[in-house]
Amino acid sequence: MRSLRRYQRSSISKRLAGFSLVFVTATIIVASIILYFIVASVVREQIDQRLDTQIDGLRSALSVNSEGSVVLATSLDGPPFERQGSGWYWQVSGDHLHITSRSLAGQTIDNPPRPFDWRHVLSGAPQPADHADFRGEELYMRVAEAVVGNKSVEISVTAPQSALTAPARRALFWLVPAMALLGTVLLAGILLQVRYGLQPLRQLSEHVSAITAGRLLRLPDVDVAELRPVSEQINRMVDQNLQRLAETRLHFANLAHGLKTPVASLSLALDANNDPEGEMRKLVDRIDQRIRHHLARARRTAASGMGSSTFIKPRVDDLVLVMSRIYADRGIILLCDIDPDLRVACAEDDLDEILGNLIDNAYKWASNAIEISAETEGNAIVITIADDGPGLAQEAIADAFLPGRRMDETVPGDGFGLTIASELVQLYGGSIMVQNGGDGGLQQTVSLPKAIEVSSLELHR
Repeated sequence: MRSLRRYQRSSISKRLAGFSLVFVTATIIVASIILYFIVASVVREQIDQRLDTQIDGLRSALSVNSEGSVVLATSLDGPPFERQGSGWYWQVSGDHLHITSRSLAGQTIDNPPRPFDWRHVLSGAPQPADHADFRGEELYMRVAEAVVGNKSVEISVTAPQSALTAPARRALFWLVPAMALLGTVLLAGILLQVRYGLQPLRQLSEHVSAITAGRLLRLPDVDVAELRPVSEQINRMVDQNLQRLAETRLHFANLAHGLKTPVASLSLALDANNDPEGEMRKLVDRIDQRIRHHLARARRTAASGMGSSTFIKPRVDDLVLVMSRIYADRGIILLCDIDPDLRVACAEDDLDEILGNLIDNAYKWASNAIEISAETEGNAIVITIADDGPGLAQEAIADAFLPGRRMDETVPGDGFGLTIASELVQLYGGSIMVQNGGDGGLQQTVSLPKAIEVSSLELHR
């Protein structure tokens, strides 16, 4: 059952090659058997013709002498009927009559019973008899009835059974390697055909990877009629994702525009009198910077964001540097294990937004340490941010992504961090998950498409 499931999950090329191997092998075996029987049948027809010719010659040479006895008018012991023990024998038998070939040396072959065939009886044509055995040698026999004068005689002519089987076996000796060579050529041709036939699928896969990596915006036109609907559907999905991203960014832009005026008014209202320490003015400046960030991002086209490719480690390093300064008083130890070459198909600002919220949460809740790692899983890169904090209750985890939902009112925050991160991750076809770690603490995991290098692609439609 497991092998069957593995076969069902195998690639199309392996399925086609496997089926072709079985089909060609079975075909070659069946064809070889058929050809063997054809050769054997041709050899048997030739032997039959030779034996029937001998019978006809004997029938013509038989006559009745003056004494009323049946005699052979001429000798018909040409090769190979003249060699004793050759297996090529003939005999004429009847009432008090026994004439044999020189090879038979006057001995008698017991004629086996013949199946009744009225066509041979009426025409007098020779008919095959059951195989006879003479001196331990199996003989192939043809028998005919003849009337000489007023006497009925039986003419029997034999050939060694090896005369029928040996040529067929010799033909089989050459037939087997010839058919094996033919099968090999056919399999090679089929494999080339499979490779050539599946080339459009491989090109389509490369083009999809190019879209993920940001090298293509849409799939180019497909020349293969069967793949054209698939290409159109993929392009339609790409367009829908671009539209969703554009709508989301427009939503952020509208929200930013709506907050810009109140924040500006708040900034003007704050001065050294009502904010002697300047903490409120710093907070307002931070809000203003985030608003400007969303406004700037909204001005860019949505498509450029979907086609981006961003290295993970530099963005994490920058975010950790900022967070370590903000939470310097907590003395958090951070361990980061990320391959510098790992890249995700995500805009740089969006990756900052996603990871910034998650790292910020980790710094808020960690007791002593945070671990950040990234690894490749198939066509995605999974980024894990784990802290050694108190974790969350299971019922709280289910509500963690609800807008405005704060897990602890004693910790600063607005409750929108995970919501914004989740929406951005979904726009890129990824996923985000929050769960308690096995040794305690909280583990935040985000999966984003991997930016794949694709070479030799047609980048223009």
